[in-house]
Amino acid sequence: MMKAVFLEKAGGPLVMRLVKVPEPGPGEVIVKMSAAPVNPSDLAQVRSAPDRYDLAGFIPGLEGSGRVVAAGKGLLPHLWLGKRVACSVEYHTSGTWAEYMVTKAGKCFPIGKKVTDEQGSMSLVNPLTAIEFIGMAKKGSHKAIINNAAASALGRMIELLSAKEGISLINIVRSELQVARLRELGAKHVLDSSQESFLSDLGALAKELNATLLFDSVCSRQLEEMCDVLPYGSTLVIYGNLSGEEEVLFRPRTLISNNIRIEGFYLANSAKENGLFKNMMNLRKVGTLMSTDMSISIRGRYPLSEVQAAVESYLGNMSAGKVLLVM
Repeated sequence: MMKAVFLEKAGGPLVMRLVKVPEPGPGEVIVKMSAAPVNPSDLAQVRSAPDRYDLAGFIPGLEGSGRVVAAGKGLLPHLWLGKRVACSVEYHTSGTWAEYMVTKAGKCFPIGKKVTDEQGSMSLVNPLTAIEFIGMAKKGSHKAIINNAAASALGRMIELLSAKEGISLINIVRSELQVARLRELGAKHVLDSSQESFLSDLGALAKELNATLLFDSVCSRQLEEMCDVLPYGSTLVIYGNLSGEEEVLFRPRTLISNNIRIEGFYLANSAKENGLFKNMMNLRKVGTLMSTDMSISIRGRYPLSEVQAAVESYLGNMSAGKVLLVM
């Protein structure tokens, strides 16, 4: 038997229960989990679960780390047997918020000796998203980019990678405290979206730097006004909905006259489009970065039995550092 997290009911608390340890099928492995982060994508999955899954079998958690302790038929599963790996979910019935998880062997990659289990548990969703974003900027020949909700762990990764590639970055945060923190960390361009002058400042700086690519995970009503001040030919990429707004309005005249494009981004879809070779190359990049100059701040560690407290702690200050579930 193993401990695992479940959602009691729609809108209800997360709880821990005892269930049977899964068994691996062909091409699958069993990972004895060490740690798993609480990400916005995890919380989005939990919110949508009542409409998508039978809650009796749903175990949350999209990424984590651990050791492969059992392998099904196939070369890759047996290649990973006994190794420490970063892993991502394959089935909604076996997420990373559990002591053991069954997943496809292709959803795992070895963690380098210099990378701890805790850092390795966060080495997929955010780092791969940052790599994809910088790839989009280079492919579209964007000289500068804008990132909303930039005080997050993902925001720090985008800052690191954009600097490496010589791409200017405008960071948008929502408080003076976050502005000060990012500037202390070396960010050059930081704007506070709560200030009266924010839109005019954003428009002026975006035009000065020719920042024509905006990544937004907030998706608030302010977004339509941000689009109004973007340079001609800009692209807006929406990859989250932290505001919880069901509808965001855009002015057709702005989109038409300024040639503004709006796209959506979901990492799982991007991975499918990339194909095996590009995904493996991206994972190699992540491994190198995690072993050298990419480290994620951790501010809280909770056992599975305190999963609800972990989620509430993370929601209380999402930009203060990562919260982990440790097994």
